[in-house]
Amino acid sequence: MTLGATHIVNAAKDAVERIRETTGGMGVDVAVEALGKPQTFMQCTLSVRDGGKAVMIGPSQAGSVGEIDINRLFRRKNLCEDKSDRVIWRQDLPKVVKPAESGIFNLANAVSSRYKFEDAGKSISRSQ
Repeated sequence: MTLGATHIVNAAKDAVERIRETTGGMGVDVAVEALGKPQTFMQCTLSVRDGGKAVMIGPSQAGSVGEIDINRLFRRKNLCEDKSDRVIWRQDLPKVVKPAESGIFNLANAVSSRYKFEDAGKSISRSQ
C-alpha cells in the first residue's frame, strides 16, 4: 500500500461489490485493469464512480471480447483508456518516473526479488 492505494480488494471474491461497500456505493476515482481479461475489464468499468476513469494497461489476447454497459459508460461520463500501446507508454512513462524519482512513491517494496539473467526461467515460474 506504499504506492498510493488505500485499500486492497481480493478479486477472487465479488470485487465490484467490495469496492462499492468500501466507497459508500460511489465507486473509485480510477480503476486500473492490468490482466487484459474480459472479466477484469468488466470489473474495472463497474468499479469506477460516475465520471471516474477505467484504465486498461493489460494487453488482451487476440479475439478477447469484453462486455460493457454502454449507458453506464456514456450517461455517467465514465472514461475508458487503453494504455497498453507502446507509444502511449513512451508519452506517459516520464509522468510515472518523475514522482518515483522525487520520492513521492516509496518503491522499496515494489521489487520483491532480483534474478540474474541466466535465472530468468525461475523468475517467470515464480510469477505464475
